[in-house]
Amino acid sequence: MSKVVGDVKSGLKAARGAGDAIRGSAMEVTDQAFDRDPNHPETVASRTRNHALVEKGKQDMHLSDEEIALRERQREAKHSTTGTANTPAAASAPNAGGMARPNDPQLR
Repeated sequence: MSKVVGDVKSGLKAARGAGDAIRGSAMEVTDQAFDRDPNHPETVASRTRNHALVEKGKQDMHLSDEEIALRERQREAKHSTTGTANTPAAASAPNAGGMARPNDPQLR
């Protein structure tokens, strides 16, 4: 896959993640405004789904940002004279920060 295609795919993932986060937040607000019984099983299930959608959207945005940043660091390293001057140490650390890495098979 070309680098441009990868960046476009990552950008689309970020846009979808932002849309999911906005949609989940809007649905949470709507549920709060119209639900009279916050302990009703359907209300609790809806609240759980909406919260999960918001969190998934945020994670998708974060991961796509990481993918783009990783490819940018790889490009900079390829074009630098030493190959390591522009690469931060955390870029080589597996699973840094507890988040899945962009090429993690679990993300596919």
